Amino acid sequence: MPNHHILITRPEPENQLSCERVLAHGWQPISLPMLSIEAVNDPQKIAEIRSQVFNIDEFNYVIFVSKNAARLACEWLDQCWPMLPVSINWIGIGQGTTQTLLDEGVPAIANPGHTTEALLAWLKPVKMRDQKILIVRGYGGRPELAQQLEDRGAKVSYLSLYERKKPLYHTQTFFMLPDINLIWVTSGEGLTHLSEYAMQHKPEWLSLPIFTPSERVNQLAFELGWKKAICAHGADDTSLINTTEIHTGH
Repeated sequence: MPNHHILITRPEPENQLSCERVLAHGWQPISLPMLSIEAVNDPQKIAEIRSQVFNIDEFNYVIFVSKNAARLACEWLDQCWPMLPVSINWIGIGQGTTQTLLDEGVPAIANPGHTTEALLAWLKPVKMRDQKILIVRGYGGRPELAQQLEDRGAKVSYLSLYERKKPLYHTQTFFMLPDINLIWVTSGEGLTHLSEYAMQHKPEWLSLPIFTPSERVNQLAFELGWKKAICAHGADDTSLINTTEIHTGH
C-alpha cells in the first residue's frame, strides 16, 4: 500500500536517514524520535573520556553498542589517534553500527547477529578469559553484555560517551500527526517512551503493527500492551524495510 504512514522513532541523526529510505520505497515516513542522544559536555567527564581514549590500545576488544556510540567514538579517536592502534579487535553490535565504523576508517567486524545475545553466542567463552574489553555506550546502558563477558573471565571497562533522554512532546504534537498505519521502534528504551506517550495521547496506536529489533524488545512490547508486535530481527533500516514489505505486501 503506497500511502502507508510509518511512524519512525529512531533518535536523530539516524531518524532522518531512515525517513529518506522509507520515502524512497513509496511509503510516508512520520518522524517522532523517542530517544534523544546528548553528547557528554561535563568538563570532568570529558577529561575522563580523553584519558580513556588515549589508553584504548590497552584493550584486546572494543565493542560499540550503537551507531551513536560509534559516531561519537570516531570523533574522539580522530582527536587522540592519528593512526589507529593495530592490535585491537573492533566490533559493532549490528550491521549498521559496524558500517558507521567502516565509513570512518575503523576496521570493524560485525557481530553475525544484531543483538547482545547474538554477540555473546559468537564470542567463544574460551577466548574471553583474561581478555581486556572496552564497551563503548551511553550512560546507563544494559549491563548484560558486561556481566556475561566477566562471567567468562574477561576484564570489562566502559567508555560512556552520551546520555539518552526521553524527548519532550506536548499533547498538540500527537493531535497534529496524520493517521499512522504501522510503527518502527529500534530499542527497548525508545519503546518504553513511546508506550508512555501512546497510553497518554494515542491509545489506539497499541492496536497497530509495531516492528521491533529483537525478540527481547518484542516481548517487552507485548508486556507494555502492544497487540501486534512483530520482530524484524535487526534495528537496521534493511531489516525493518524487509519486514514492512512482508507485512504490507508492498
